[in-house]
Amino acid sequence: MKYDLVLVDYLVLILVFGISIFIGFYHGLKQKVKNYFSKNKVIVESSVTDYFTASASMKSVPVAFSLLASFFSTTGILGVPAEVYQYGLQYWITAFSGIFAPIIGAFTTGPLFAHLRVCTVFQYLHLRFGSKYVKYIGTICYLVKTSISSSIFIYGPAVSLSLFTSLNNNYSIALVGVIATLYTAIGGIKGVIWTDFFQVIVMMGFLLSILIKGIYDVGGFGNFFQINSSGGRFNVFDFDPDPFKRQTFWSLFFGFLLSFSYSYSTDQQSLQRFQATRTKKLAQRALLLNVPGVFIMLSLCCFAGLILYANFAGCDPVASQQIDNANQLVGFFIITNFKNIHGAAGFFLSCVFSSSLSSASSCLNSISSVLWEDYFKPFSFFKNMKESKKLTTTKLLVVASGTVSTLFAFMISAFGSNLSQVSGSLNGALNSPILGLFILGCMFKTTNSIGAASGCMIGFLFGLWISFGAYLTKPYYPKLNVTTEFCEFDFPIQNKTMIINELSGFNKFYSISYMWYTPLGTLVTVCSGLIISIATGGLKQNIDDSFILYKYFIKKKVSNEVELPSLGK
Repeated sequence: MKYDLVLVDYLVLILVFGISIFIGFYHGLKQKVKNYFSKNKVIVESSVTDYFTASASMKSVPVAFSLLASFFSTTGILGVPAEVYQYGLQYWITAFSGIFAPIIGAFTTGPLFAHLRVCTVFQYLHLRFGSKYVKYIGTICYLVKTSISSSIFIYGPAVSLSLFTSLNNNYSIALVGVIATLYTAIGGIKGVIWTDFFQVIVMMGFLLSILIKGIYDVGGFGNFFQINSSGGRFNVFDFDPDPFKRQTFWSLFFGFLLSFSYSYSTDQQSLQRFQATRTKKLAQRALLLNVPGVFIMLSLCCFAGLILYANFAGCDPVASQQIDNANQLVGFFIITNFKNIHGAAGFFLSCVFSSSLSSASSCLNSISSVLWEDYFKPFSFFKNMKESKKLTTTKLLVVASGTVSTLFAFMISAFGSNLSQVSGSLNGALNSPILGLFILGCMFKTTNSIGAASGCMIGFLFGLWISFGAYLTKPYYPKLNVTTEFCEFDFPIQNKTMIINELSGFNKFYSISYMWYTPLGTLVTVCSGLIISIATGGLKQNIDDSFILYKYFIKKKVSNEVELPSLGK
């Protein structure tokens, strides 16, 4: 089923895209334009530091919104409602565990990295372990992971666009890739932050409109509650400790907490937002503002899934072949329930594109930051460049990163769901070794460079093994019941034989909940890293307490005058 976009829809799309591009251009070019029209010409040369940290001029609210936008992509807008529609409200547990992640970042690694005055999180690894090889292992994992993430974000809107137009998915990919690259390259981190601020408002407005219209269409909150209750969607609490169940309270709470803690504690995107504020207190306030932000966004996405079920309980759109997969449910809801509201489809697509643009642009900016600081800048040729040439180089790195991510998004589109799932598995496999690497460095004085590097590689191989093992064996997880009994149209009934793949023996391990992947991978990374460190003389090394998280806070060694080891040594 397709809905043909009308002129108003295109105007809404153009408006949102235009505002996003304008914000990036404004913050990248405003000083040059102002100087051009000024009678008193003032030469103001921007620096690379300004480009990546916004000259530490940002306030808490826009930085908070930007962090929120960076970690909520089309996966949240489209995937979470589909998850709740198919499996129930269990996923809402993540809204309660996710609120602790910004708190952890605000009071642990954030102040530690700020005190050490590192430009990238991986420079901490260089200082902590005294080895550039550990830093390079961390950066390679991060660059691969973030490049794959940005590719998936760029590809995301194509899933919904197919409902509204017969245009090839490549147009959507090219549009997102070009726009995200353009305003990220021109505006730097300041352009990204303010564009994210605008795009979060678009996303929240869209989700609220779904809730209001959806409850109204089913006859009020009472009917909404009754339909979801009858359909078994209020299955929030399941305290079964079985790790092989797809989702339980334990796997959702602790699995999501650890995964989200990586994003708010050791992700380069978080560090750049921390550096973009004037003071440590403002940075911490920005992170703490994400506590209600995370809860509100995840709750809105989860309850949007209940809205979808309340409206489609009698005629499931996937089973009745009106759409291809559950990720198109939100778009289908717009087609059916907002069909008499002109511009609604354009607003929906604007929200999907905004969520994709915000996440992709943050990825591209952080990739270019890591490439410049950890790979290009150490060479004297780049270090001794004029500041203007350094700035041009960093912008070219954004363009190169955007080009690579867009090309990979084209590959995902061409090869379909298989490549998309493989990319997702690889991306997930890289989360835990990076987090484990920082835990080894921040928490354990016995960890040496050999143990850290080995633990990271072992953790990566473990994550890769379990992710691809689950992809190949395809364990079966039952979904909640749906029906087509009350569909008011005829559709061809396909007699499909459902193959229930009950895994046994060693293969049973692959049916472990996907929410345990990050905790298990992190545990493997940390344990193997500690064992190898102890076996290779880790107990004999003398590590400065400034690099150890709990030692740093116990001794209160917070002084801007402390001379730190040079990264060049």
